[in-house]
Amino acid sequence: MNAVKSNPVSQDRRGKELLDDVVKLFLDLLLASGATLTMIDDAISKSIAGAKENRSSTTFTELGALQRDCMEVMCAWRRDVAFVGSDGEPLPLSESFGEKSFKILCAKVGCKHPHPDILKVLLEFGAVSIRADGMVNSETPTFLLGRSASGGRLATDGLLKQLEGFLHSVHHNVNSVAGNGRPKFERACTVSVARELEPVFDRLVRSRGQDFIDSIDEWLERNAKHESASGKYVELGAGAYFIDLGDRLGRRH
Repeated sequence: MNAVKSNPVSQDRRGKELLDDVVKLFLDLLLASGATLTMIDDAISKSIAGAKENRSSTTFTELGALQRDCMEVMCAWRRDVAFVGSDGEPLPLSESFGEKSFKILCAKVGCKHPHPDILKVLLEFGAVSIRADGMVNSETPTFLLGRSASGGRLATDGLLKQLEGFLHSVHHNVNSVAGNGRPKFERACTVSVARELEPVFDRLVRSRGQDFIDSIDEWLERNAKHESASGKYVELGAGAYFIDLGDRLGRRH
């Protein structure tokens, strides 16, 4: 397979910008919640000290533009009828031969990187696997982060963008209370239930959440080609996530 080519300097700069934005947004929200700078400084110092004592087994990777290709391929694999079986699940694909191949899938998505580069990354993240017969198998609904046999791998740019997007929404809505703009949609709910129901709830969130994200992503992709009359563009999106706030001694609603 070909080596993945990238610009380490520009990737490092983008990663630093994302991190700076996430930290600033989080700090602003902590202050808005009533925490003092002394409390925040103490909490951060304790967290950093704890992190230094535990060596992480996760491999952190900066993917840059390659990340979008990976995500688009995994999403299209579950949507395009040519690559989905009668059970609605992604079909196993040959790497490069025939109409139902990983190479053709990447071409239909319009990937900017060669299909071997994309396959290499997806394999490293555990998003796909190679069967004994050489067929490429989908292992996850989307490409965000994964766990491979060689240990966990995490795309730092993808993770930071998720945090940045969520924090921007909360930050905007906190400021809207003071009359600074209209609040954006932001909803969440939690209720204490029997721990035995957690697997059932997990399946519910996965199913409903995937349907929601698929519908949003399809709308965004359809409108991504729309040319702006003003020449101005904005990156938009929506998210869905599972919440588990830990065990409770009793019911608390």
